[in-house]
Amino acid sequence: MFTGIIEEKGLVKSISQNSDGLIIDIQGNLIFNDLNVNDSISCSGICLTVIKIQDDTFSIQMVDETINRSNAGNWEKGTQINLERAMLPTTRLGGHFVQGHIDSKVSVIKVYEKDRSAWMRFDLENSFGKYIIEKGSIALDGVSLTVAKKNTNDFEVAIIPHTMKLTTFGSLKAGCTVNLEVDMMAKYLENLVKD
Repeated sequence: MFTGIIEEKGLVKSISQNSDGLIIDIQGNLIFNDLNVNDSISCSGICLTVIKIQDDTFSIQMVDETINRSNAGNWEKGTQINLERAMLPTTRLGGHFVQGHIDSKVSVIKVYEKDRSAWMRFDLENSFGKYIIEKGSIALDGVSLTVAKKNTNDFEVAIIPHTMKLTTFGSLKAGCTVNLEVDMMAKYLENLVKD
């Protein structure tokens, strides 16, 4: 479980393939203070298990389901990703509950400036649009955000300069794909009402 408050940007150092999927080596800095093998870590919103640590680099393994559902299939050497260690029981919940279970991918339609913040518009060409509500929580590439505006085919978020600098959002432009995790409460509620 995560909060959606990114700790730092990591860098993909290498990607290799074996019979079980991909092994990805990621370079970090701040997160090594309390990171161990078998820990969960959010890599651009994807909950993954640390399988190896060496110096300033940790390794994770990714299976086809994760690769196909997320934007990880686009990662290559040099790709920057958002990193967050799993929350502790004593952690302040500054964002919202983020599981790291990616629902889908969405594309950036437009990036623009408004009211001294960056605004980003994303497509809603998938079945998860029904879980997105104006002023509701959403996680994009692991970042906890509030939906500022929702239309029939798209939604928008406003991002403060601090978040733009600390996360990979500063390099996003139209056409980029990000990982989407909708608020789990909406999915649970729908499931309860269905039954």
